[in-house]
Amino acid sequence: MPRNDPVIDRRAARRARMFQAVFPLMHRLMYASPKVRFATRPIARPTTVRIPTRHGDLRTIVYAPTAADIAAQKDAGHLPPVHLITHGGAFIIRVPEQEDNVARYLASEVGCYVVIPDYDTAPAVRFPVSEEESYDAYRWVREHGARMGWDGDRVTVGGASAGGKLALNVALTAIDEGYPVPLAVSSEYGVADMSRPDSTRTSAKRNPVVAPSLMRLVRATYFKDAPLDTPLASPALHPRLAELPPTLIETAEFDTLRHESNALAADLAAKGVRVTHREFAGVDHGFTHTEPAGTAREAITLLGDHLAAAFAGALRAR
Repeated sequence: MPRNDPVIDRRAARRARMFQAVFPLMHRLMYASPKVRFATRPIARPTTVRIPTRHGDLRTIVYAPTAADIAAQKDAGHLPPVHLITHGGAFIIRVPEQEDNVARYLASEVGCYVVIPDYDTAPAVRFPVSEEESYDAYRWVREHGARMGWDGDRVTVGGASAGGKLALNVALTAIDEGYPVPLAVSSEYGVADMSRPDSTRTSAKRNPVVAPSLMRLVRATYFKDAPLDTPLASPALHPRLAELPPTLIETAEFDTLRHESNALAADLAAKGVRVTHREFAGVDHGFTHTEPAGTAREAITLLGDHLAAAFAGALRAR
């Protein structure tokens, strides 16, 4: 029987387990349309590796560029870069495969490896386990480039939804620790400030994806007894935001999380960070994985361009 963190209320833990049970079907029905697959080159099935962290090993899936692309980059005198995806799922879902369409696009069109750890979530664990595991995975990716065949000095990090927060956490923790910072960060319809009251998370849509009930479940499970007004829980409150690398923030018109991410984008710009911010009209949370395909293509292409610019810039700086 799956273990639950003993601090989490049994009823909340049961609701989280039910969410985990139904998510694979939800993903197939709502977030896995073949029309949002935009890779133009055949990318092999991902391999699986184990990444050690302070909380134990993480099953991690790895997408590689095509063999021809890898060979061409080696002939040019460098290894392919790598992008770490911290997947979404309300700090409850453990399905890194949900990022398959994005990962295949990046491997195909950007020519980078894509690494997606299956980090621990509620109700098995509570804050800050996911943040710590994501950061440990980032350090492993940087430090094992030669073994894995990628350029450990050209690493970016990004994620959707809960993963957008974790990606920001990774970069900000590296800043705090004096460790090499990712070349770029991305947050797609991410949460940024867990201390915000739900009354500020509004939508013109009658039934938005991220409803107040979901936020209550997140707080009752993963963030049970957590200090929500601290930078690790709410990266928008971090005192060193000005030191972030180039950052892409994508939001959705009907997403209840857009307000905090829009505010973060404005704050970063005011602090001098190189920010690319785009709010996509007429869509809700999860738009990189759902139709309309035109919006998903535009958002994923923007992500690819953001990462490609960072990777190319690092090569020019050598």
